Formats: sequence, C-alpha cells, structure tokens
Amino acid sequence: MADEFYSLVTDIGAIKQLESVRDGVPFDVYEIALGDSNGTYYTPQTDQTALRNEVWRGLIEKCEWVDNKFYCVTTVPASVGGFTVREAGVFDSDNNLIVITKFPETTKQDPESGTVKQLTIRIELELSNKELAELVINPNIQLVTKDELTETLTDIDNTYQKVEEKGQPLGYAPLDENNKIPLPFIPKLDTKSILTPFCLNSCRLDAKGNPDLLSCETVKVEKYTASGLGVFYTALGYTFEKDGIVYSDTELTIPKGTIVAVNSSTNYIAFGDIETLSEDETNPHHYSATNIGDFYIQNTLAVGVQCFSDPEFTNSIGVVTYLNLTKICISQDETYTYNGHTTTHIYITAHAPFTYTTAQSKTHEVEEDLILDVVDLCPEAGQTKNFNLFVVNEDDGYSLVALSNTIFTQMLEPDNQQINDIWFKVLEPLASYIYLLNIWQETNLVPVGVFSLEGGEN
Repeated sequence: MADEFYSLVTDIGAIKQLESVRDGVPFDVYEIALGDSNGTYYTPQTDQTALRNEVWRGLIEKCEWVDNKFYCVTTVPASVGGFTVREAGVFDSDNNLIVITKFPETTKQDPESGTVKQLTIRIELELSNKELAELVINPNIQLVTKDELTETLTDIDNTYQKVEEKGQPLGYAPLDENNKIPLPFIPKLDTKSILTPFCLNSCRLDAKGNPDLLSCETVKVEKYTASGLGVFYTALGYTFEKDGIVYSDTELTIPKGTIVAVNSSTNYIAFGDIETLSEDETNPHHYSATNIGDFYIQNTLAVGVQCFSDPEFTNSIGVVTYLNLTKICISQDETYTYNGHTTTHIYITAHAPFTYTTAQSKTHEVEEDLILDVVDLCPEAGQTKNFNLFVVNEDDGYSLVALSNTIFTQMLEPDNQQINDIWFKVLEPLASYIYLLNIWQETNLVPVGVFSLEGGEN
C-alpha cells in the first residue's frame, strides 16, 4: 500500500532541476492542481504535461521538510468542493507540470452539503540534490542566482539575531501572549527610544488582538441634602444601604460619608466610620474609639445612646448608630432629601499600562489609568464634533487632553493652520508643535486616539 500512491518528477521537472543545480538559477514552484482522473485511476507518466481532468488549482502556500522529505503545501478552502481527488500536480510559474502525483482518493464535499471543511494538500517534491532546496522559490519573490542567494543568506545571518536569542542577554525582546513587547523590554524613560516617535507604541489588546486602549462611559450624578451632613452626591440609581458611600463632589471621587444605618421608607440615614471600641476598666462609662478618641456615656452603651466628649455630659458628639462587641459608630441621625438636580459626565479612559514615545524619541510608561471628562466639549443639539485625544506628561504626572484640531505630519511648516493644531515635523531633529497665540510652540503632546461627540437636548 505504501507504493500505491506516489509522486513522479516529470521530464520537464527533471530538466529544470538539472538547470537549477548546474547554473545556480531558481527552481520555482507556483501552483498545485487537483484532478479526479475522469473517475478512475491511471498510472502517471513522466512525459505528462497536464492532469487528465483538472478540477481545482491554487497557489502553493509553503514548502517544508518532513522526515527528510521535501513537500509543497496548499489549502483547498472550505467554500470549494463537490469533487473527488485522485491525481495532483505541481506547476511552475510558466504552467509547466513538474511533478505528477497518484493521490489517495479524497472527497471534497460540496459546501451546500453542510460539511464545510478546508483540505490541506501536501505533494512530495523529490529533489535530485538536497542543495536544490535552497533554490526552490516562491515565484512572487524576485529571482536570484545561487551566488546572490548565498550572499543574501550570509548578510541575514550577520545582520539579524536568531530566534533562539529571544529574551536572552543581548538578544532581542520576546513577545507576550498578545504578541506585544512586554513593558520591561521597552526602553527606559530617559533613554533615546528606537520606537516610533510621536506615537502610541504599546497598549492592552481585545480578544481579537486589536488595540483596546480607550473606553467611554456616561455617568449621571444626583444631588442630595442631609439635615446634618449637608450636600452630597451619588450615582444615578444609587441604592442607599448600609456600608454604601456618598460623595462631596459631583465626580464621585471624594468620599463624604459611609452609611451605617438607613431607613428608606422615611429617608432616615446615619453616616459615620466604624471604629474599634475599648472600655476603660478603672473608669465606668468611659470609652475609647479609634477615630474619635475618648468619649463618655451616662448609662449602658447601646444603639441610640448619646455620647459625650466630656465626663460632665455637657458636650454631645453624636448618637450610637451601630454597635457590636468591639466596634462602634457615633454619628447624627439625619433626614436626606433629593434636590432634583442631575449632573452628567462623559468619561474617556485610557487604560494602563501603555507606552508612548514623544517626537523627541523619549519613551514613557503610563502605569495608571488616565480619565478625562469631556461632557463640557459637547456641541449644540444636532451637531457632531470630532476630537483628537492626546497624552501629555507634566510635573504632576500624566493626563489626557482633547482637542478639536488637525494634526499635520510633514517636513515644512503648515500654512493653513488653526488654533490648537499640531505639527509633527518629520525632519531631523524631530519635533512637535502646537499652534497658540499665532505662533508654533514646542509641545510633548502625543496622539493616542480619536472620538466624536454629538450634541443632545439639555
């Protein structure tokens, strides 16, 4: 059975192999054709110039060595089918049949049958001389002589590092699971970078391997007033419950209080911090808490009991709103009301870690998410406005900047610039400028994305 199916180099193929070895010229392989032999097997002949009944043809995708044998490989796509393969051939770019194969009977189903699979075809190419393998080329590559090929291979070996040197000392950087250079291998901040200047160089990827640096979120914030705590803010739809947090700013970044008790039916609430509690063994009714220090009570410590900062019980500091054996919360019970005021934020986030390189070839690592509220940039209702998003490094760290502008990438100074336009001068020494006060001023802004805002009803 091992000899029942085989490949033969045709007479034309043998002549071309001889010429390649003798003259050092390329031996090209271009296409693989498949046939059904008109429904029955036959004995291939070396003088054949075509298949008996060709049914499909495709470009050779690669050539490879397997178990000391040399193969040409192609793939029949899933969208092709409705025939049975019994013969195959390898053709050069001049449509010469150089290998003829008696192929094991293989059925390629019609895609409409519901069985949709691609088929990999491997045809053995018997070489008269193993050195000939170095002369087998893809016909899309420019033809070279054997001497030129040797010179090229030597130049590659002397110029480029080898794959096995990945991640090794003095070797080139490895790639992570997302096929990105890991941050430890990115040049340090104060070094001249070999990465692309005026450009984002590395960021997180999505499931498809595409850059996934930016995200956008619309947040609505509601305003409340508590009888003792004053004004505070929560996110839209916030549920008041124990251990929840309210904020003193509309950006919900500065906590104002933690909820320790709540009655949603009466809008009755208590804010405070849970503190570790200890009792003075020699002084009854005298306690200490982590945050408020010493305090006093007149009777048994329990929820609802008044607490005082002095042993004379004249200076009340609050009511016990939460209590267990070791922890306590002292705060004022308050009634809160909704003010009917809603604040809207549109947050654009650049997700860390990511790296970028300035026009001066200085590479920066950003290790924390950068967030920009762009709600104030929204145009009037019915209008759309486009923006470029930039990252900038200043004394207080990294931040995002959104500008509705044009980015010019050219050697000469633009002559139709507007305010806030950016010019990346692609001429050594590289530099970037922003147009302000009717002049170009140097800047280290670097573009990291674009976005659009649509104006809506207030």
